[in-house]
Amino acid sequence: MNLKICLAKKVLLFYAVLSPFIIYGSLHNVIQGIILHTTPTYRIGPFSIFGFLIMPFLLVLTYIRNRSVITDDRMIIYKSVYKFADYDFYIQKKELAFKDRPITSLFKKKYDELVIKEKGTNDDVLVKDLEIFNKDIENLKKVLPLNPNT
Repeated sequence: MNLKICLAKKVLLFYAVLSPFIIYGSLHNVIQGIILHTTPTYRIGPFSIFGFLIMPFLLVLTYIRNRSVITDDRMIIYKSVYKFADYDFYIQKKELAFKDRPITSLFKKKYDELVIKEKGTNDDVLVKDLEIFNKDIENLKKVLPLNPNT
């Protein structure tokens, strides 16, 4: 068994839709406004000038930092390895007020989060919001050895 999943899939999709507009606007601002001086430069800042570099870099970095691989005996998130024998895994639901909800799913009241606790001390090692679809959450529930208290 080898399940690969990105734990921020909704965020990546949301910004992947926005990034072409940011990239186009920043390239237009650099080429037409700063280099050629044919149109006025509206803003000088990192996204208005270097958005065509920053936005793709942030998308790739978000994917890499949230990529997880689940094998038969461990879960790997980015560079951290969590062995099933050493950690307890929970998928909890939390309720958020409207002002605290992520922009990717404003109308949901309950959000899932992955909690990994060390077995001996019961300390939280990782608490990560799951910005993934319900199908992916069901797949996670199938392959992770979840604690029965979830």
